[in-house]
Amino acid sequence: MSLPIVGRQEIKPHQKFGGHTSPVHGAIHLPGGQRIITCSSDGSLRVWNLKNGKQIGDNWRDGDGAVCTIALSLDGKKVVSGSEDGGVRLWDMDTGKIIMKWMGHTKPVVSVCWSGDGQRVLSGSYDGTARQWNVGSGEANPTPIKTGYKSVFAVVYSPDMTMFATGGYEQFIKIWNAKTGKLVATLEAADSVWGLAWTRDGKTLISGSRNGSIGTWSTTTWKQIAVLDGHTWGVEAIAISPNGRILASASHDMTARLWNLENNQPIGSPLQRVHFVRSVSFSADGKLLATGCSDNNAYTWDVCGILKEAGLSELLLDKPVLAADAKPTPRPARQSIIIPQRRVPHGFFDDLPDRAHVSPRHPQSWASHLSTLRDRFSSLFHSDAHDTSSRPHPFHWVRNHLSASGRPSSKDIGPHERPPVVDVSHCQAQRRYASAHERRRPIIPLKSKKPTSRPPDGNTTQQSSGTTQTQSSSKSHTAVATSTIPSAVTNTPSNINPHVTLRHVGRWTRFWLLICCASTEYTHDHQ
Repeated sequence: MSLPIVGRQEIKPHQKFGGHTSPVHGAIHLPGGQRIITCSSDGSLRVWNLKNGKQIGDNWRDGDGAVCTIALSLDGKKVVSGSEDGGVRLWDMDTGKIIMKWMGHTKPVVSVCWSGDGQRVLSGSYDGTARQWNVGSGEANPTPIKTGYKSVFAVVYSPDMTMFATGGYEQFIKIWNAKTGKLVATLEAADSVWGLAWTRDGKTLISGSRNGSIGTWSTTTWKQIAVLDGHTWGVEAIAISPNGRILASASHDMTARLWNLENNQPIGSPLQRVHFVRSVSFSADGKLLATGCSDNNAYTWDVCGILKEAGLSELLLDKPVLAADAKPTPRPARQSIIIPQRRVPHGFFDDLPDRAHVSPRHPQSWASHLSTLRDRFSSLFHSDAHDTSSRPHPFHWVRNHLSASGRPSSKDIGPHERPPVVDVSHCQAQRRYASAHERRRPIIPLKSKKPTSRPPDGNTTQQSSGTTQTQSSSKSHTAVATSTIPSAVTNTPSNINPHVTLRHVGRWTRFWLLICCASTEYTHDHQ
């Protein structure tokens, strides 16, 4: 059953678990969110149904001595307990039976903690020592660490397992190297230290003291950061929520409290009981808090409702990552693109006359210079014969692109579909460009005395050759002979000189023809 929150003066428990005959020293949530397990001075461990508060199965026992503390492994399959007889016991969660039992402490074990990898258990005892137990090998009696306390009340591993902290009867917190057992640092607290907790990021250590104060400590400088005041008597146990934003404390002032770790302020009203509160633990989602009390009972509390009442529901969400704390995403290194440097050779334009000084009556001289300039320009991209395989030429791309987009590739043309090839040369003093209008002019066949063996291109405009050209002079007509099936191409005889006439072309057409034309015999008519 669920008990509602009443006003802001008193908060009622969510569920009560009654059955122990002595004070409850520990209450922790089990995986799955359906059960909790408790330990008591009556010498038993018990498992409870979280929803109805009923006990599940029989009591877990090993002797009659009080069970002072328990801790659950990270995988939820084992629980370790510390007992009044000085024993440290490892229990199987499925069977409720003891897996391993370590004896070495000479007085009650009141604090236990698992290492992050689940391979070690740390214990603290009233005998003033701390011990590390190897879960894998079952080492029975490791060398004790003499802490210098009259009694050890609290122990905790750092998240990276390189250190652990101890608190005891004297008002000091001591930091130890987990591998060597050597003392790393000593922090002076306000009073005897009864409870310890390490934040998940490892940056802060939190302590609860006999005078009721809670201290936060920087693990970088080992200096105190803040003090949380609110309890009026000793803080026996503390726990941090899974998302690291809320702290819970259990005190001998008969209350448990929730704290906002972002501003170190209490959240809502204290969780009131009529006896000492000895333990606290959060559920996996942080929405429920379990407490063990000296009235022989355990309780759960609705953290979600408490936060909603206080207007702090966002504290249940994961803490946002600040830009300063965010780890930069590694990006692949950019590879430098090396562009070969080509410089125009000295004297490249020296022997080329200014176009203004070229007579329009002698277009041959200008054509000759233009051809020379084109050859020099082309040599800039083909000067290194040995490097042509590794260095792309810019005009190859243009030619290939135009070829790919303008006409089918050779793979797409069958042996009987290949278009005829026409060798086109130039007759001196004829224009080399043709406008689109002229290319659409009707084709007028020319009567020829002797058929030629060369298959013409139906898209090329040609003038008559030989004697016909002389007789026609300026009144000659454009002539094209059509052929439908040329399967082979015969080279044009050297005495046949077809003409190509191009008119009214733009600057870009002239530029690309200048660069890409195969023949160097074209001239430009300036008429």
